[in-house]
Amino acid sequence: MIKEKKLSGVILVSFEFPPRRLSKTSDQVAQLANFLAKQNVKTWVITFDDWRSDIENLRKNVSVVRIPNNIPNNITFLSSLMNLKPAYQSAIANIINERQIDLIHIFEWTCLPAIIPWKEKLKQKLVYSTTSVQKTRDPSTSPYNDGIKVIERKGAQIMDQIIADSKKISEILVSDYKVDSTKISLVKINDKKYSEKTFELYNKMI
Repeated sequence: MIKEKKLSGVILVSFEFPPRRLSKTSDQVAQLANFLAKQNVKTWVITFDDWRSDIENLRKNVSVVRIPNNIPNNITFLSSLMNLKPAYQSAIANIINERQIDLIHIFEWTCLPAIIPWKEKLKQKLVYSTTSVQKTRDPSTSPYNDGIKVIERKGAQIMDQIIADSKKISEILVSDYKVDSTKISLVKINDKKYSEKTFELYNKMI
């Protein structure tokens, strides 16, 4: 009799996590981590923190790795993200080299640079959650729109699954970024069953 594989370890990679809150993503990542913990899934959250660096065990099965910005006074937000890439990669590598990790879930484009170069070497399934794409954002907020689009396109194309916040985002991922529509699931970030639906997706993937 073949035993059904159970999800044992997950890494959530986010640019924000409580008490750092820039958007709804922060609290949603926290809620998902707690939900996974209740399902007996060991969960690591890797996140950026602009004032501290530590590893904190929030509760049973939830550990948070906070990485600082070791290169202050960056010229642009994009350059800051690229400088954070090695710290994200180091944190991810430390965990996957020592623990059983089935899946890595990346939230928003800000964390994609850390994963894109590693696609061919990672054995873990990759999930990407996004509440926007560059085409839906105010173009006046960044002079590096083309660069962000390249990051989003490369990141989206290497994912095993993508969780989109709206139908419009799903359509743009397919039309502009050439993503296979069968890899995209629509789950709004404010959905009360976001964690449950995400957990169901995880289990289908492994």
